[in-house]
Amino acid sequence: MKGDGTEDVFQTIFPLRDTSLASLYRQILIDPNQQDLQRIMWKTGPNSEVSAYRLKTVTYGVSNAPFLAIRTLQQLAEDEKSRFPLASEVLLHDTYMDDVVSGAPDLKTALRLKSQLRDALQSCGMVLHKLSSNSSELLNSSLSTNVKHSFSFHNDLSVKTLGISWKPFQDRFVFKVSISIKA
Repeated sequence: MKGDGTEDVFQTIFPLRDTSLASLYRQILIDPNQQDLQRIMWKTGPNSEVSAYRLKTVTYGVSNAPFLAIRTLQQLAEDEKSRFPLASEVLLHDTYMDDVVSGAPDLKTALRLKSQLRDALQSCGMVLHKLSSNSSELLNSSLSTNVKHSFSFHNDLSVKTLGISWKPFQDRFVFKVSISIKA
């Protein structure tokens, strides 16, 4: 976050809060020279022959998968900085795994950011999957087709990411704290 630390966080990250990238790992191809290192054995039944498959994309659960995902998004941000400057900054600084937690100072900027994120991600075969906002205008914009929305006027709706819950209708962050008292 930019500034001297005295900015009001709720004003700084107004309307766009949380987006998610669909099937992030399956969109990242492994260098062909490294694909032989990712093989799985598969058998369709007890009497069938074993088949060996070479995996060509990043595999969820492999220890280097988080690094590869973040590094790929960082490279995308660098490569597309001139075409998508808002999205580039967000991908570099407001992304954790497949979650983008960011915002904009006003609706016009939020719409531009959403458009740039969608277009930058589409340029490499990735899809903006979920969008949460406290702005119905942002969610109802023409840019929101094929995106799952998290917006409701129910006071109990919350969106959870990075261990923090956010209630879009109230525009409040909620932290759950458990304290055990030892006697």
